[in-house]
Parts: sequence; structure tokens; C-alpha cells
Amino acid sequence: MASSKLFEGIPPFPDDIPTVSMNTVSLAGLRENDAKAAEQTLAACKELGFFFLDLREDSMGDAMIECIDQLFTIGQEIFDLPESIKHQYLHDIPRSFLGFKPRGAAKTETEEPDRFEWFNLGQDGLMGNIDLQALPEFVIERIDYFKKFLNYSQQIATFINHTLAKQLSLPAETFAAAQRPTELSGTVVRFIKAFASPDAKDLRTSMIHHTDFGSITLLANVIGGLQVLTPGGSALDEDAWRWVRPQPGCLIVNLGDAMVQWTGGALRSNVHRIKYPPGEQRFADRYSLAALFRPERNASMKPKMSQDLAGVENTELTAWEWEQQKPMQGSLFLHRSIIPDHTYL
Repeated sequence: MASSKLFEGIPPFPDDIPTVSMNTVSLAGLRENDAKAAEQTLAACKELGFFFLDLREDSMGDAMIECIDQLFTIGQEIFDLPESIKHQYLHDIPRSFLGFKPRGAAKTETEEPDRFEWFNLGQDGLMGNIDLQALPEFVIERIDYFKKFLNYSQQIATFINHTLAKQLSLPAETFAAAQRPTELSGTVVRFIKAFASPDAKDLRTSMIHHTDFGSITLLANVIGGLQVLTPGGSALDEDAWRWVRPQPGCLIVNLGDAMVQWTGGALRSNVHRIKYPPGEQRFADRYSLAALFRPERNASMKPKMSQDLAGVENTELTAWEWEQQKPMQGSLFLHRSIIPDHTYL
């Protein structure tokens, strides 16, 4: 998450709304193989599928916080680029999700247009696995910031993957070996801008409820709006939703469907959505920065343990094949594409 200085000068997060209770795990603890941190990580990934990762008091974490602060400024400037420039770099669904998604291009559960835009950069291009995607000059001039953020995110994802594997009595590399950054995948760095909600008609969902399609998501944001569905609750029941209160210096981490598949249902990929920001925060635009990790294209999606297998297919499919045969739900518009070759994104 961003440093505390980015939390200064914004409207306060209200104290009178229902917030989700999430474990806070220390990055320093994970890096030091601390038993308590490992146990907290597994418990969070089994019960809610979300947790806070505290980057503070860790050398790499502190460097990542500084990088996030810089990218928040860059991200706002990217969204402020003239529409004529952004429209030269629109995503090309279903071929590719890279580039800009305009506001209103998807629908919410009420069939109303969404209230957010995003900008995606592919890991493959940033790593040199394929040619870098076409980008505005403004982004190219700042590409090293994105590469730095991706590198930190890759290291953190590896620590989480190793921790979960060992806690599940699997070899440490079990999950990490299926997400090598040097191999083709759909992993992206994403900026999201959810627009302010000053009018009564704006007090609705900005991004439809969904589960993430990949393995691990690392999210940094300052203003509220993210909501998590209470396990066992119905997405149609407003009382079943809980707000996530952003914490300075802490990333929000959640698991995606691939981790459920690999663990035979032992871990949880929880439903979540972006609502309008709570309280006075609704009068401000909400910016987020995320790394969304997905399995490498040719990784096997066969479960690596058979604890439950409830709702999990014992498949021989590769990640690319598995993603293509997943049910086409409206929410998956946000997280997958159907592309045949090296443009797999």
C-alpha cells in the first residue's frame, strides 16, 4: 500500500460502516520464515481469501512503498492523458486486455454501465518475453517504475507461494514453479480509476462482483470502495457485503481461482466488488494499483492435492486451456481473454 503521506488530506474513512476483519501478515515475517506469519497466511487464505500484507519494517517493503507512491502520481497522470491519446491504445477484447479500458465498456449486475477505467501493462512485455506493447510516450519514459514495481510484486508473490505450499505440506516450489515470470502468461500490472460519486445516481456498484481469475492479486489503494462478500453470503444480499478499510503501508492480497483449482478447494478465492467510496470519500476519484498474477500458459492445472475437490475438476488441461473452458460469466470480462497464440494476455 501507499505510504501514510498519501492518506493525508483525503476525506476520512467512516467509522460507522461494517468492515471486514482481515489478518495482517508481516512481509518481514514471511521473508524470515516466521512460523506465526506463515500460519496467519494459511488461515487467511482458507477462511476469507484476503489479507493485509504489512510492508513496513522491511527493506524491500519500504522500497516498494516508495515505488507505489511514485506510481500513484504517474497513474493519475496516465488517466489524465487526452482522450485522443488514450483511444490510440485501447484494449482489443477478446484478443487482448492490454492498454486502456474506457469507462462504461462493461456492465454491472444491474446492467448499468460500469464506472471505472483501467490501464493494463503485460508482464510478458515488461520482462522481454515478447515485444513491449504499444504505449503512450508518457508511459515509455517512465517504464522503469513499472518494471521495478513488477519485480517487487514477483518477489512477494513468490514468498506467498512458498509459504502456502509449505503450510500445505507440499514442496516449496509447487505453486511458484507454475508462475515463472520468464514464461508467457496473462499476468498484468493494472491501474484502475473508479470515478467519484457526487450524485445519488452514482451510489451504486462501479465494478461488478467477481472472483479473480488468476493465482494472486496484490492491490494498493488509498480510498475505500472495495467490498468483500461474507463467506457463505449471497451477492444479492447487501447485508452480506463488508467494506475493506485501506491501511497505510499494507498491500491488500487476495487469491484467485487458480489457487483453488491447484489445492482441490483447500484455499479460497472470494467474491468482491468495487462499490462507491464510503462517506465523504465518495466525492473523490479512487485510484488503485495492482499486480494480477496468472499461471504461465503451459502450466498444468491438475490439482496438486486432493483435500476436497468439491467443485474442482481433476483435469489435465494447461492453464491456457483451462481458462478457455471456464464458464463465460459476465464477471470474467474483467479477467480473461480468448487468444490463440503468443499474445496470450
